[in-house]
Amino acid sequence: MAGPDEAFDTGLFPSDIDPRRPRPIDTPWGSFAIFACAERLHAVQSFCPHLLGPLFQGTVSGETVTCPWHQWRFSLVTGRRVDLAGALWSTGEKLEVLDVLVGPRGTLLLKNEWRRRGVDEP
Repeated sequence: MAGPDEAFDTGLFPSDIDPRRPRPIDTPWGSFAIFACAERLHAVQSFCPHLLGPLFQGTVSGETVTCPWHQWRFSLVTGRRVDLAGALWSTGEKLEVLDVLVGPRGTLLLKNEWRRRGVDEP
């Protein structure tokens, strides 16, 4: 198991990630979904902070994902809520985001760099 300063090896290769079907995986930090969009990989928490809707089943547009249950929209880059209602009445809802790296074996590594440093945004 990866500690707070270590990377978690998913055992997945970049080619294993289907851009049409984000892939949820269990990590030492909880369930995260890996999204492939705009030729980048993003790892965000798998479930919406609102009512735990399955974000990995949501609609991806550009670098945002929309929750299939109540249409809350989030940035896959920062985790911030980006829909109009969130901008007007946000109470700070934000997704946890992990860094996605390719390790020496060619597999995807997830690193909890932002949380470890106590940083809110990239």
